[in-house]
Amino acid sequence: MPRGWRIWLVLLVCLCSTGVSYAETGVITSTEWARPRSGSQVVSFEVLQGVVSQLEQRPKSAVTIHYAGGDEGLLWAEELRGWLVALGVTGNRINLVPGLAEHDRILLETD
Repeated sequence: MPRGWRIWLVLLVCLCSTGVSYAETGVITSTEWARPRSGSQVVSFEVLQGVVSQLEQRPKSAVTIHYAGGDEGLLWAEELRGWLVALGVTGNRINLVPGLAEHDRILLETD
């Protein structure tokens, strides 16, 4: 393959890969969440700062909260949803999905 074609091929791959996915994930562990919570403490979570920032930058995006399930997992996910709403995220942009294998964490995924 001529050298010029390789450069164009590399550029094409780079351009395609940058626009394919904006999904990002973050984790909050039960140890982190077990600390006493206040508005200032919740805002200090880098994961939540990133989620809120991404949702502000992309108005059509949403966040999915993956949790372990059961009553305890649902309570945790619902509390986190409440904090996200308090931070300005509308409820229809927050999805709760049970079934995470790890019971000691919540996974947040923005799309």
